[in-house]
Amino acid sequence: MIANVRSYKKNQVSQAEILTAISGFREEYKIKHVTAALGAIEEYDGDIWLADDDLHIPGDLDLTPERAPHLLVVLGDLAVDGVYGDSDDPESFLLVTGDMQARDVVTAGWLEVHGDLSTDRLIGDYNDCSAYIGGDVHAQLFYGEEHHFTIGGALSADVVIGRPRLEIATPPAAIGTDDLRILEHFDRDLLCVFNDHDKDGNAITWVDGFRDPDELKRRVYAGLPFRVAETRDN
Repeated sequence: MIANVRSYKKNQVSQAEILTAISGFREEYKIKHVTAALGAIEEYDGDIWLADDDLHIPGDLDLTPERAPHLLVVLGDLAVDGVYGDSDDPESFLLVTGDMQARDVVTAGWLEVHGDLSTDRLIGDYNDCSAYIGGDVHAQLFYGEEHHFTIGGALSADVVIGRPRLEIATPPAAIGTDDLRILEHFDRDLLCVFNDHDKDGNAITWVDGFRDPDELKRRVYAGLPFRVAETRDN
């Protein structure tokens, strides 16, 4: 249980309060899904939580372990000192009516932030759900994978990897997962890297995506870099 939030299962928040809070969701699907869970919440292992004001999480905020539709509504800003992560199976839901900041973000579920999102690494995971950020996104690295992102403002990222499924007014320049420039940002053991020679005997190198996308997520949760300085010239 997160401190400074009220639990629906523990009768700390009423159904009427939850229905009012989730009316802020942009997609009708989310409202219907959570409303249905309210009537059968005892059948689920998860819970529905409401923070009435700004919320600060000293460590990680992980919505993935809950084996049920899981919802956290923050009526204000959300600050996560560690990693924010969510799930698409079972689906989890986060609604932040203000701004959100986290050390890193790995999202597979339904992430909705009405303000700005600021993070070091923003990583998408699979394509069943989607993310909506109403304001700007500030990130050192953005890799959307197959996850769909809608950004109402601007995307300010040091590097964008892949060809993100991105709905935004001004699409960013990106480095493809088969672009040799990706080696400047990821260790070789994270990538499918091949070495050969051309017909003239010259050495050539090419990249064919990530070796194991799950390893990216493991590094994020462990707080490890994608590019280790000691291997930069290897």
